[in-house]
Amino acid sequence: MSRSITSRPILIGLIGIALFVAALLFGYLTTVFLGSGGAPLTGPVAHQLVVTIFGGIPLFLVGFYFTMGLLWEVNASTEAESTDAINWLPITPGEYVAASALSTGYTYSPLLMVAFGYALPIGILTGNLAGFLVLVPIALLSTSVGSVSVEILRSALASASTAFNKLGGRITVIMRILGIILILLVTQLLFSGVFLIQIISSLVGTAAAASFVPVFWPTLAITKLLQSDFLGSAGFLGLSIALFLLLSYIALSLRAKYWAVTPGAIHFAGAGSVSGPSWLGYLGLSSPSIAMLKREIRSATRRKEVVRLMAIPIIMPIMISFPAIFSPAPSSTSGPAQIDPIFLVIPFLFGIGLGSLFLGMTSIGQEGRRLWNISALPVSASMLVKSKLLFTSLVSSIGLGLGAVVSALLLHASIFVILGFLGLGLVVILAEASLGIAIGSRFPDFSDGPRPRFVTVVGSIIGAVLGIVEMAIMALPIILSFILRTFLSILMPLQFVLALSGAVAGLLAWIGYSMSIKPVDSILSELPN
Repeated sequence: MSRSITSRPILIGLIGIALFVAALLFGYLTTVFLGSGGAPLTGPVAHQLVVTIFGGIPLFLVGFYFTMGLLWEVNASTEAESTDAINWLPITPGEYVAASALSTGYTYSPLLMVAFGYALPIGILTGNLAGFLVLVPIALLSTSVGSVSVEILRSALASASTAFNKLGGRITVIMRILGIILILLVTQLLFSGVFLIQIISSLVGTAAAASFVPVFWPTLAITKLLQSDFLGSAGFLGLSIALFLLLSYIALSLRAKYWAVTPGAIHFAGAGSVSGPSWLGYLGLSSPSIAMLKREIRSATRRKEVVRLMAIPIIMPIMISFPAIFSPAPSSTSGPAQIDPIFLVIPFLFGIGLGSLFLGMTSIGQEGRRLWNISALPVSASMLVKSKLLFTSLVSSIGLGLGAVVSALLLHASIFVILGFLGLGLVVILAEASLGIAIGSRFPDFSDGPRPRFVTVVGSIIGAVLGIVEMAIMALPIILSFILRTFLSILMPLQFVLALSGAVAGLLAWIGYSMSIKPVDSILSELPN
């Protein structure tokens, strides 16, 4: 039986109660701090604070619940997403969708309790108790919208996998990877208020744009009420309920359609082939190393949970760069036009680095029982680390290429900036991937379950902290150059700055690679041949 917190409902409830009490204290302290400035708790300043807090809670809950569900689907195993076992139980697709959505809602309910605990004293002491009483059902509705949306995403991913499984050939593997990445990216875009507002505001204006974005409807329902616009509040509340019912109907329809598991299809190649010399040999790789890299690619592209992990280095830079991409265009006389474009692509490098780090940390734990097969082969630890590092770098380079295209088309970066972005991005990928492998080899998690972690929680925390520190070290020459130019009017050649950052990244990559060999060798030596 799983010992994770998600399988302990009583513990989740106790955590929620404890956080609710703590949030009550913070909410009370917020009102004390507000009143200490001399402003009355029923004045316009306090009212604006209530509108901001109460209005932000529903929007945050929708995004949080959907994002957490998205992360679950990214890392869910094939066994976890299969409904084959469910078919043997006397339940309907509708009951399954309702139970799954309620399970998602309850799993993350401690955050909901924090929101309620924080808002309750603010609502009482500022004279907005009625607003809090309306906030409670709206917040519950927001969590339901986020939870049901996850069910739609789950069915969409199952539909994509089913469609591609009916086909055969290498092109099908590529299509499945691209299809899953596209589904994850589009669904995240649909729940991104920044993206949708920029699109709609170009048509109807910024002030009215939020009214056309469904994820803002619960927020508008409570803010209109606090602004004494009862008719508008009732209208947006009705739209929010209609949105929930529509999403529930879509989730039920998709789950009913893909309720039965499609049997696996076996495809036979029309003719055999003999592998010739690989072009990777020109990079100085030996034949065993090339074989290990090809094995890595074949193994990863045939496991759904790993395919979704591969999407992270591709999606992450786009997600992190949303504010820079979709922010309003500066005027011709504004200050940002004077900033060197190289600083505008830093968010892309940060996202690519985080994606490479995460994929590297999970690379060792992904092997699971297959490590027994590797230990029986004449494969050294350095060879295995090289294959992991090359595979992670190849996948992350796709995101790097997309970032270069976006920088050229949307940020109008010059050719020199693009080349510098690509060169620096490659060494950033190597540095973060090698650090991820070093962490993942020291804190691997080979356990099977509905949501395999591949790396322990402690390892994830250590890796995330060290990854951010490493990126800060690599960006230090660029940051110093910007400070010297802005405050001391000292200009440093950009070529020198990028080369220095690249040299630092290369040194960190070599250190990470060296630190990965010993723990991997220890893992392989502990397994019987």
